[in-house]
Amino acid sequence: MKFTIVMTLAILLAPPTKLAGQDISVSKNRMIVYGTGSVEAPANRAYINFTVKGFGSSIQTAVDIARNKASDIANKLFALGLKGSNLYTSQFNSGDNFEGKAFLSSSRDFRGQIDVTVTVDSLQLLEAVVAVLASSPVERLSNINFALKSDSTMKLEVRRLAVANAQDKAKLMATQLGMTLGKALEVEELLSYTDGDFYLPPRERPANFMATTSVSVGPAGTNVAFYGQRFSVRSGAKIVFEIINTK
Repeated sequence: MKFTIVMTLAILLAPPTKLAGQDISVSKNRMIVYGTGSVEAPANRAYINFTVKGFGSSIQTAVDIARNKASDIANKLFALGLKGSNLYTSQFNSGDNFEGKAFLSSSRDFRGQIDVTVTVDSLQLLEAVVAVLASSPVERLSNINFALKSDSTMKLEVRRLAVANAQDKAKLMATQLGMTLGKALEVEELLSYTDGDFYLPPRERPANFMATTSVSVGPAGTNVAFYGQRFSVRSGAKIVFEIINTK
Protein backbone atom coordinates (compact mmCIF):
# COMPACT_ATOMS: atom_id res chain seq x y z
CA MET A 1 0.00 0.00 0.00
CA LYS A 2 1.41 3.36 -0.99
CA PHE A 3 0.79 6.62 0.89
CA THR A 4 0.89 10.01 -0.80
CA ILE A 5 0.50 13.47 0.68
CA VAL A 6 -0.69 16.67 -0.99
CA MET A 7 -0.06 19.95 0.89
CA THR A 8 -1.79 23.32 0.97
CA LEU A 9 -1.26 26.13 3.52
CA ALA A 10 -2.80 29.45 4.42
CA ILE A 11 -1.87 31.70 7.34
CA LEU A 12 -4.22 34.25 8.79
CA LEU A 13 -3.17 36.79 11.39
CA ALA A 14 -6.28 38.45 12.78
CA PRO A 15 -6.00 42.05 14.09
CA PRO A 16 -5.94 42.63 17.86
CA THR A 17 -9.27 42.99 19.61
CA LYS A 18 -10.10 44.63 22.93
CA LEU A 19 -11.88 42.73 25.67
CA ALA A 20 -15.03 44.39 27.08
CA GLY A 21 -14.36 46.40 30.25
CA GLN A 22 -10.58 46.23 29.78
CA ASP A 23 -7.94 48.43 28.23
CA ILE A 24 -5.79 45.48 27.27
CA SER A 25 -5.60 44.54 23.61
CA VAL A 26 -5.47 40.81 23.18
CA SER A 27 -3.84 39.54 19.98
CA LYS A 28 -5.94 36.82 18.39
CA ASN A 29 -3.35 35.57 15.97
CA ARG A 30 -4.32 32.40 14.22
CA MET A 31 -2.79 30.06 11.69
CA ILE A 32 -5.12 28.18 9.35
CA VAL A 33 -3.60 25.03 7.90
CA TYR A 34 -5.01 22.60 5.37
CA GLY A 35 -3.75 19.02 5.30
CA THR A 36 -4.55 16.29 2.82
CA GLY A 37 -3.97 12.55 2.98
CA SER A 38 -4.25 9.91 0.29
CA VAL A 39 -4.00 6.11 0.32
CA GLU A 40 -3.82 3.88 -2.74
CA ALA A 41 -4.68 0.20 -2.98
CA PRO A 42 -5.18 -2.28 -5.84
CA ALA A 43 -8.62 -3.59 -6.69
CA ASN A 44 -9.36 -6.90 -4.97
CA ARG A 45 -12.88 -7.61 -6.22
CA ALA A 46 -14.50 -7.91 -9.67
CA TYR A 47 -18.08 -8.08 -10.91
CA ILE A 48 -19.14 -9.67 -14.17
CA ASN A 49 -22.63 -10.06 -15.67
CA PHE A 50 -24.06 -12.77 -17.88
CA THR A 51 -27.46 -13.46 -19.43
CA VAL A 52 -29.17 -16.74 -20.27
CA LYS A 53 -32.40 -17.21 -22.22
CA GLY A 54 -34.84 -20.01 -22.76
CA PHE A 55 -37.50 -20.47 -25.43
CA GLY A 56 -40.52 -22.74 -25.43
CA SER A 57 -44.16 -23.30 -26.28
CA SER A 58 -45.14 -21.90 -22.87
CA ILE A 59 -43.73 -19.43 -20.40
CA GLN A 60 -43.14 -22.25 -17.92
CA THR A 61 -41.07 -24.20 -20.44
CA ALA A 62 -39.07 -21.13 -21.45
CA VAL A 63 -38.34 -20.18 -17.83
CA ASP A 64 -37.35 -23.76 -16.95
CA ILE A 65 -34.85 -23.85 -19.82
CA ALA A 66 -33.30 -20.52 -18.76
CA ARG A 67 -33.21 -21.61 -15.13
CA ASN A 68 -31.49 -24.89 -15.99
CA LYS A 69 -28.86 -23.04 -17.98
CA ALA A 70 -28.20 -20.68 -15.07
CA SER A 71 -28.05 -23.60 -12.65
CA ASP A 72 -25.54 -25.51 -14.79
CA ILE A 73 -23.31 -22.42 -15.02
CA ALA A 74 -23.56 -21.86 -11.26
CA ASN A 75 -22.43 -25.43 -10.57
CA LYS A 76 -19.38 -24.92 -12.80
CA LEU A 77 -18.53 -21.70 -10.93
CA PHE A 78 -18.97 -23.47 -7.58
CA ALA A 79 -16.43 -26.03 -8.77
CA LEU A 80 -13.92 -23.16 -9.10
CA GLY A 81 -14.45 -22.18 -5.48
CA LEU A 82 -17.22 -19.60 -5.73
CA LYS A 83 -20.19 -19.80 -3.36
CA GLY A 84 -23.88 -19.02 -3.55
CA SER A 85 -23.23 -15.60 -2.01
CA ASN A 86 -21.08 -14.75 -5.06
CA LEU A 87 -24.09 -14.93 -7.39
CA TYR A 88 -27.29 -12.94 -7.49
CA THR A 89 -30.06 -12.52 -10.03
CA SER A 90 -29.99 -8.91 -11.16
CA GLN A 91 -32.97 -9.17 -13.52
CA PHE A 92 -35.62 -11.64 -14.67
CA ASN A 93 -38.33 -11.33 -17.27
CA SER A 94 -40.49 -13.58 -19.42
CA GLY A 95 -43.28 -13.32 -21.97
CA ASP A 96 -43.96 -13.50 -25.68
CA ASN A 97 -40.95 -14.04 -27.85
CA PHE A 98 -40.61 -11.14 -30.27
CA GLU A 99 -37.08 -12.09 -31.31
CA GLY A 100 -38.13 -14.65 -33.88
CA LYS A 101 -40.75 -17.32 -33.46
CA ALA A 102 -40.37 -20.66 -35.19
CA PHE A 103 -42.25 -20.93 -38.50
CA LEU A 104 -45.14 -23.40 -38.33
CA SER A 105 -44.18 -24.29 -34.75
CA SER A 106 -44.92 -23.03 -31.26
CA SER A 107 -41.56 -24.15 -29.83
CA ARG A 108 -40.29 -20.55 -29.59
CA ASP A 109 -43.49 -18.65 -28.84
CA PHE A 110 -42.34 -17.64 -25.36
CA ARG A 111 -39.05 -16.70 -23.78
CA GLY A 112 -37.54 -16.46 -20.31
CA GLN A 113 -34.47 -14.37 -19.50
CA ILE A 114 -32.27 -14.38 -16.39
CA ASP A 115 -29.47 -11.87 -15.79
CA VAL A 116 -26.90 -12.88 -13.18
CA THR A 117 -24.10 -10.86 -11.56
CA VAL A 118 -21.04 -12.81 -10.41
CA THR A 119 -18.84 -11.39 -7.64
CA VAL A 120 -15.24 -12.60 -7.81
CA ASP A 121 -13.41 -11.96 -4.53
CA SER A 122 -10.17 -13.53 -5.71
CA LEU A 123 -8.90 -11.91 -8.89
CA GLN A 124 -6.74 -14.98 -9.52
CA LEU A 125 -10.01 -16.74 -10.42
CA LEU A 126 -11.26 -14.05 -12.78
CA GLU A 127 -9.92 -15.52 -16.01
CA ALA A 128 -11.15 -18.99 -15.03
CA VAL A 129 -14.60 -17.55 -14.33
CA VAL A 130 -14.65 -15.81 -17.71
CA ALA A 131 -13.52 -19.02 -19.42
CA VAL A 132 -16.40 -20.95 -17.82
CA LEU A 133 -18.94 -18.32 -18.82
CA ALA A 134 -17.55 -17.97 -22.34
CA SER A 135 -17.87 -21.73 -22.92
CA SER A 136 -21.43 -21.84 -21.56
CA PRO A 137 -24.70 -21.16 -23.44
CA VAL A 138 -24.92 -17.50 -22.42
CA GLU A 139 -26.53 -14.82 -24.59
CA ARG A 140 -24.38 -11.99 -23.25
CA LEU A 141 -21.20 -11.68 -21.18
CA SER A 142 -20.21 -8.14 -20.26
CA ASN A 143 -19.34 -5.40 -17.79
CA ILE A 144 -16.32 -6.44 -15.81
CA ASN A 145 -16.06 -3.85 -13.04
CA PHE A 146 -13.33 -3.69 -10.41
CA ALA A 147 -13.77 -2.54 -6.81
CA LEU A 148 -12.44 -2.74 -3.25
CA LYS A 149 -13.94 -5.24 -0.82
CA SER A 150 -13.75 -2.72 2.03
CA ASP A 151 -12.36 0.80 2.32
CA SER A 152 -13.13 1.49 6.01
CA THR A 153 -9.51 1.00 7.10
CA MET A 154 -8.32 3.24 4.28
CA LYS A 155 -10.75 5.98 5.33
CA LEU A 156 -9.39 5.95 8.88
CA GLU A 157 -5.84 6.08 7.58
CA VAL A 158 -6.44 9.06 5.27
CA ARG A 159 -8.01 10.98 8.18
CA ARG A 160 -4.90 10.34 10.27
CA LEU A 161 -2.62 11.36 7.41
CA ALA A 162 -4.58 14.56 6.75
CA VAL A 163 -4.37 15.68 10.39
CA ALA A 164 -0.68 14.72 10.68
CA ASN A 165 0.05 16.61 7.47
CA ALA A 166 -1.64 19.75 8.80
CA GLN A 167 0.21 19.49 12.12
CA ASP A 168 3.60 19.06 10.43
CA LYS A 169 3.04 22.08 8.20
CA ALA A 170 1.87 24.25 11.10
CA LYS A 171 4.98 23.40 13.14
CA LEU A 172 7.26 24.01 10.18
CA MET A 173 5.77 27.40 9.31
CA ALA A 174 5.59 28.53 12.93
CA THR A 175 9.28 27.71 13.46
CA GLN A 176 10.29 29.39 10.20
CA LEU A 177 8.36 32.57 11.07
CA GLY A 178 9.50 32.70 14.68
CA MET A 179 6.05 31.95 16.08
CA THR A 180 5.02 29.87 19.06
CA LEU A 181 2.32 27.47 18.07
CA GLY A 182 -0.51 27.02 20.56
CA LYS A 183 -3.42 24.64 20.78
CA ALA A 184 -5.82 23.76 17.99
CA LEU A 185 -8.85 26.05 18.15
CA GLU A 186 -10.93 24.55 15.34
CA VAL A 187 -10.85 21.34 13.36
CA GLU A 188 -12.91 20.64 10.25
CA GLU A 189 -12.88 17.53 8.11
CA LEU A 190 -12.89 18.31 4.40
CA LEU A 191 -14.52 15.42 2.60
CA SER A 192 -13.35 14.74 -0.90
CA TYR A 193 -16.71 14.25 -2.58
CA THR A 194 -19.73 16.52 -2.95
CA ASP A 195 -22.23 14.00 -1.62
CA GLY A 196 -20.47 13.86 1.74
CA ASP A 197 -18.66 10.59 1.23
CA PHE A 198 -15.12 9.65 0.42
CA TYR A 199 -14.12 9.62 -3.22
CA LEU A 200 -12.64 6.46 -4.74
CA PRO A 201 -11.43 7.44 -8.21
CA PRO A 202 -9.51 4.90 -10.31
CA ARG A 203 -5.96 5.91 -11.06
CA GLU A 204 -5.16 7.13 -14.55
CA ARG A 205 -3.90 4.27 -16.63
CA PRO A 206 -0.62 4.44 -18.55
CA ALA A 207 -0.73 4.37 -22.32
CA ASN A 208 0.25 0.71 -22.44
CA PHE A 209 -2.36 -0.33 -19.85
CA MET A 210 -4.70 -3.05 -21.06
CA ALA A 211 -8.19 -3.55 -19.62
CA THR A 212 -11.38 -5.17 -20.82
CA THR A 213 -14.82 -3.97 -19.77
CA SER A 214 -16.82 -5.89 -22.34
CA VAL A 215 -16.22 -9.46 -23.43
CA SER A 216 -17.52 -10.99 -26.63
CA VAL A 217 -18.36 -14.65 -26.27
CA GLY A 218 -15.92 -16.56 -28.44
CA PRO A 219 -14.62 -20.10 -28.93
CA ALA A 220 -13.73 -22.13 -25.87
CA GLY A 221 -10.07 -21.91 -24.90
CA THR A 222 -9.66 -18.31 -26.03
CA ASN A 223 -6.98 -16.59 -23.95
CA VAL A 224 -8.16 -13.39 -22.28
CA ALA A 225 -6.16 -11.10 -19.98
CA PHE A 226 -7.77 -8.77 -17.43
CA TYR A 227 -6.08 -6.10 -15.33
CA GLY A 228 -7.69 -4.31 -12.38
CA GLN A 229 -6.98 -0.67 -11.65
CA ARG A 230 -5.77 0.85 -8.40
CA PHE A 231 -8.04 2.99 -6.25
CA SER A 232 -7.25 6.11 -4.25
CA VAL A 233 -9.10 7.31 -1.14
CA ARG A 234 -8.51 10.94 -0.18
CA SER A 235 -9.57 13.20 2.65
CA GLY A 236 -8.59 16.61 4.00
CA ALA A 237 -8.53 18.52 7.28
CA LYS A 238 -8.69 22.22 8.11
CA ILE A 239 -7.13 23.10 11.47
CA VAL A 240 -7.00 26.54 13.07
CA PHE A 241 -4.07 26.85 15.50
CA GLU A 242 -3.56 29.53 18.10
CA ILE A 243 -0.43 31.67 17.74
CA ILE A 244 0.75 32.54 21.23
CA ASN A 245 3.32 35.14 20.23
CA THR A 246 5.45 36.37 17.34
CA LYS A 247 8.95 37.86 17.14
